[in-house]
Amino acid sequence: MRTIEKYFGDLAISTLKLFILEQKYPVQNIEHGKVKNILVILRHQMGDMLCATPMIRSLRSFYPAAFITLVTKSSTNFEQVFKHNSMQLVDEVKSFEYGFENFVNLIKELRERKYDLAIVPSTVVFSATNHLAAYYSKARIRAGVSSFNGFDNKVAYLLNVKDDFLWETPRVHQIERNLDIIRLFGVPPAEKRVRIELSKENGRFAEEFIYQNFRDANIVVGFHPGAAKEGNVWSPGRFAELAFMIRQKFQAEFFISEGPDDAKYVLEMVKIMKEKYGMDKIVKHRGQLMNNVGIIKQLGLFITNDTGIMHLAAGLEVPEIALFGPTIAFEWGPLGSNKVSVQSPGKSIDDISVERVFNIAENILSKTFSLKNS
Repeated sequence: MRTIEKYFGDLAISTLKLFILEQKYPVQNIEHGKVKNILVILRHQMGDMLCATPMIRSLRSFYPAAFITLVTKSSTNFEQVFKHNSMQLVDEVKSFEYGFENFVNLIKELRERKYDLAIVPSTVVFSATNHLAAYYSKARIRAGVSSFNGFDNKVAYLLNVKDDFLWETPRVHQIERNLDIIRLFGVPPAEKRVRIELSKENGRFAEEFIYQNFRDANIVVGFHPGAAKEGNVWSPGRFAELAFMIRQKFQAEFFISEGPDDAKYVLEMVKIMKEKYGMDKIVKHRGQLMNNVGIIKQLGLFITNDTGIMHLAAGLEVPEIALFGPTIAFEWGPLGSNKVSVQSPGKSIDDISVERVFNIAENILSKTFSLKNS
């Protein structure tokens, strides 16, 4: 069914272009004070969504009185991540997955708001559905990307404020790529990093969890050994060896974060830690996502594969080491003075040596101990 929808969708897009006169909206004529309703369409993965939040916060800062609608889908986890404060970031969240009838209903709802500005941040792929939603919303200004890194947007004719971007060679981070889109029409960045705020409930859960499991710990180091993509998984045996080396040096205790796709990696890591290295006290958590994030906030160091939880931890103050295989670290890595991205020197993430990661962890934890003892 999805294949049939895609075929007819592609056909419709090609046909539609014959009937639409491509237009350009003069950005110098935009009266920012009259922008009352803003539509942001972002329907990808959680990492994409989190890297776009500085852009959304900048819109909120520049247009403080505007009504902001976000169209997203469940894979971004937006409503779960920002459940307790989503109304500060946006005023309304509309979920659209797929289906022609659902799309028609979405458009009917969007037209009721009479949007002044629609933004389609395309920094990874071009979604025809997202562009069509912006166009049929009848937003007066529709901003986005006509091409990036030499890849043309086949539905760029649906936008009237757009530009070509070369982001690869100058090594531009995804956050900056999203901010480039609002720079097109004169909105300056108000923020350039991911920021995650926990609810009181998540904070209390985390504090109680740490107290119950690590009340006498010298320092707690966390690991996330899984990932949704197999190619992003550093071998559990390497995580176990790293934990042993950290234990020997710092007498640390360990927390393992587990997501819905991570069970086999966590089980293997724990087995190796116990059987090969004789480490018995290993605390795991698999449960509500933001409770897990609350625990990570309490750690002395968090070491993770390139996956959704890495992007969430990027929004916390916790020191973080992020491991990258096929994904480009300069593009997706966490930003901050206490955040370190480690790019594999080869095609496999396992080309990252345990010694290399340990040296980085040792440097971070040594500074932590120096601050404690000063």
